[in-house]
Amino acid sequence: MPSTEIAIRHAVTFRSPHWRAPRFEVPLALPLPKNTMDPRYMACMHHHLACDCREAELAENLAELRWERDHMLRALREELAGHATWAYSDDNERDPVAECKCTGCVIVRRMDLYSIGGSAFTRHSKRGYTR
Repeated sequence: MPSTEIAIRHAVTFRSPHWRAPRFEVPLALPLPKNTMDPRYMACMHHHLACDCREAELAENLAELRWERDHMLRALREELAGHATWAYSDDNERDPVAECKCTGCVIVRRMDLYSIGGSAFTRHSKRGYTR
């Protein structure tokens, strides 16, 4: 009877210092630690580049930063739903007169987050506006 288990291969891939040279892999016996709760973090005695304790800290920091980024973007999307964060005229140029002036929209425009907030297409709001 065949086994239903799937073997997961653990390896670390390194980029070659030469531009056209292929990448190379180092096989691992165990997966890298995901956070500092891994028992290998406390057991690390000989600290070196890419040792278990450094990998655990790096993975934990990356996970926390990704969560913070996703939380911030989710909150901005929820709060700015329906706002005219970006406004454009008929000739496809930005229309700063018609853009929302709330603090959240100003922050999103300064960060160039085009996927957050709404867009408005205007015709006559640029009358009298000079650059």
